[in-house]
Amino acid sequence: MLFSDRVASGCGGASAATGPFYCPADGRIYLDTSFFATLQNRLGAEGDFAAAYVVAHEVAHHVQDELGILTQVNEAKAAANETRRNELSVRTELQADCLSGVWARHAEARLGTVEPGDLQEALNAARQIGDDVLQRNAGRVPMPHTFTHGSAEQRQGWFARGYESGAMAECDTFGAGRL
Repeated sequence: MLFSDRVASGCGGASAATGPFYCPADGRIYLDTSFFATLQNRLGAEGDFAAAYVVAHEVAHHVQDELGILTQVNEAKAAANETRRNELSVRTELQADCLSGVWARHAEARLGTVEPGDLQEALNAARQIGDDVLQRNAGRVPMPHTFTHGSAEQRQGWFARGYESGAMAECDTFGAGRL
């Protein structure tokens, strides 16, 4: 569902400040149209494939939900302290990045829709929305224990891993010792 300003979802209300998100309660993806302008104009992540990466990332959360991963993560978060909850969140988000890379590989192979420069657009978007970059852009010193989506390097690395392998099995961020 496309929205701007505010939206009501099965997960509650959200404002444009939330950005795109997946709501497991209603199984819908909510895409904040103003986020895509911000991605391009303020964050420097230009190109149609930067936006495609963001959409694929949210679709990947739906895949995680269908596989029962989000339920398991939410159960683990309920019994965890804040640092562990953030770590679980990062692992969930990096897995979605990896799955979006898997999608990109298959879009290229089956549909021929990946053009020269598209992968660089996706990798640049992943970098620009890394927690460390966002914290720096906000004038703060990056604090890894507060990350909820992963660093720029992690986000790029897991997207690339998914793209290079084309295999969901390579996206096990929960079993990875090092992210």
